[in-house]
Amino acid sequence: MKNLLVIADKLGGGNSGLKRALSLQKKSGAKITLMGFCYTNMDDLEQLHTSKLSRSGIEKKLLQNLKSKLSSLVAKSDLSPRELEIKAVWGKHIAPAICAYCKEHAVDMVIKSGNDTGTLIYTSTDWQLIRECPSPVVITTAKAWKKKPNILAAIDFSSRSPAKIKLNHIVMQQAKKLASALGERVHVAFALKVPQALVDLDLIDGSKFAKEKRRELQPIIDTFCQQYDVDSDNIHIKRGDPPKVIPSIANSLKADIVVTGTIGRKGISGKLIGNTAEAMISRLRTDVLAVKL
Repeated sequence: MKNLLVIADKLGGGNSGLKRALSLQKKSGAKITLMGFCYTNMDDLEQLHTSKLSRSGIEKKLLQNLKSKLSSLVAKSDLSPRELEIKAVWGKHIAPAICAYCKEHAVDMVIKSGNDTGTLIYTSTDWQLIRECPSPVVITTAKAWKKKPNILAAIDFSSRSPAKIKLNHIVMQQAKKLASALGERVHVAFALKVPQALVDLDLIDGSKFAKEKRRELQPIIDTFCQQYDVDSDNIHIKRGDPPKVIPSIANSLKADIVVTGTIGRKGISGKLIGNTAEAMISRLRTDVLAVKL
């Protein structure tokens, strides 16, 4: 983990994203790029006529003011310019600008504050980043991480799709990178899906089905967890649908961050990431690290 891109909060925000980045920087030595955005509509020429500055002059002044505020924000961090770089950007469309930046630069992680209520209420910018950003994206809550944060990787052991199997490994690799930076171990969560409609019709025994499915998948689970050195005590399997089960496991573990994978659809729905992933992410009340193929 070498390069962290942090999106600064608007004036008055809690900047939990920056706090997370500073915690990671302290442990990993990664470089932080703090990027702030500002924009104002200057189409009203009458107002411009009363100003001694041109449009470009006003833009320059506003960017200088933003950079000064961002500098004050990180003044206590004592990081050198090589460790923390400040960028003030003119523009109101944050997500496209971040996506474009990540395509041109090696960014290991984009970090953005969610909100200041201690839970996550996703904005359109958050969802755009989760769906479209080529780099892994962390959306943070205002809750402080514990001294030894719990990292939970959401894995789908039941899929036979090559893309989803590959995504399982990408999720785990990102979780391990995070754990390595923080000096912690990774927990793994898996939702064992049961066809509830068939259970409701008494066509199958739900408990028996779950046990048989668990027995069938156990070699896959064991091999995967051995590959990534996951202790058996850190493997959490619960029967049910992923959108409900993964948040439930995260809550019971008091997880600080959940690492999950998303697979973008193609065609008209190309900007969506799938109903299951969106529903699960929407229910999580922890920091979320979303990774894509």
